[in-house]
Amino acid sequence: MPRAKESVGTSNSDSGRQEEEGQKRKQETSLKSEKRMKTEAKPSEGTEKGQGSEEEGMFQIGKMRYVHVSSFKGKVLVDIREFYVDKEGDMKPGRKGIGLSGEQWNQLKEVVPEVDAALKKL
Repeated sequence: MPRAKESVGTSNSDSGRQEEEGQKRKQETSLKSEKRMKTEAKPSEGTEKGQGSEEEGMFQIGKMRYVHVSSFKGKVLVDIREFYVDKEGDMKPGRKGIGLSGEQWNQLKEVVPEVDAALKKL
């Protein structure tokens, strides 16, 4: 059955199209924010700030900052890094951060009291 022709110059089809596009944008935005919220909650689910799962070796120290303990080429690494959420909604390590060897980590722990004293002076 042939469709009835729409009259040229009516704004009903334009406004309907705009409404549909607006609704699609709202849905896409809400889906992205839901993914972001889920991703941000994943690593710290069931844990408080500063605590983490020993199985994962990740410990949250800020909103999107983590300490990650791992092994690379047989050496233990302590990675203190900012994370970000990529376009797919997955959490990925960012460029801002530092990876410390076990020896460097121990040296850092030894100077913590001195760093605390310097912070109190400021």
